[in-house]
Amino acid sequence: MKNINELNIANLTALWTKVGRLVGNYSKVNACESSVVNHSQWPNKIWIKEELNTKLLDQLTEQMVASKIDLVFPHWNIYSDEIKDLAPDTFIQKSEQTGMSLKLDQAFELSNSLNFKRVSQKEEVKLWTSIYPKCFGYVISEEILSKTKDEIAFYLFYANDELVGTAIYFPTNEVVGIHGVGIIPEMRKKGFAEEIMKILLNKAISESISYATLQASPLGKGIYKRLGFTEDFTIKNYGLKAI
Repeated sequence: MKNINELNIANLTALWTKVGRLVGNYSKVNACESSVVNHSQWPNKIWIKEELNTKLLDQLTEQMVASKIDLVFPHWNIYSDEIKDLAPDTFIQKSEQTGMSLKLDQAFELSNSLNFKRVSQKEEVKLWTSIYPKCFGYVISEEILSKTKDEIAFYLFYANDELVGTAIYFPTNEVVGIHGVGIIPEMRKKGFAEEIMKILLNKAISESISYATLQASPLGKGIYKRLGFTEDFTIKNYGLKAI
């Protein structure tokens, strides 16, 4: 078994890869992989799953410059001896996340305050993609959901028939990646994000999955720590500086 950091990154990049292959364009040039979808702000990523060195950084920069769509490079610090600070005259850090994991060995008690529905119909696709930007501030296109919903589980959550939020559930090998857990603004600070996580974690336990992984924003990290997740590594997301 790979270590949990590698499994976390493998799940995340497998999600991007699947979307690129089914909807847009996935490519691998040398060690650089990328997934691009037109008319969507996600995934549009370029990444390297090995230790970063000057040669790889030059290749990556060249591909980012050549891309017609702005790409984000997620740099995860799971290697002990590599380039740690990207050239400030070339790259700008857009955000930072924390890679987190949880061993799934005990089910969570639910409040039974939420109902949920996996997206399958056209109207559900429209609803999910309309509220996701309210949760996260960027767009995942209807085309992505329409073409991937049979292989990637997108969920809508409700409290007393009122829409609460979204989530993406994506198992690979020994782990399930939980992504896109978002609560619409008017439903925040009511404990719904934690309840959504418990529902999805219990689902994974029922499917005999060993670990859950995610990438937390600074805002969400406290919720995941309360559920028992550990902080494993840091992801700094970079774009090219405007010339």
